[in-house]
Amino acid sequence: MTGSTERHQHLFIVRTWREPSAVVATAEWRGLVEHVPTGQRRYFTRMEELDRFILQLMDGTASEATADSP
Repeated sequence: MTGSTERHQHLFIVRTWREPSAVVATAEWRGLVEHVPTGQRRYFTRMEELDRFILQLMDGTASEATADSP
């Protein structure tokens, strides 16, 4: 077999919870995603933010996905 195929793997932990709000009558969903290999974390309130963080890391643009940014 010639050449080597490098296998890229990612592991993410996603936590979600409902947070009561003093402003609106219903609780809001919140979340935290962590990229286990690098320890980078991102809090999110919308699924689009979760998607963007994961895609940035998988595409290799992790410099845009800074740790603990809102």
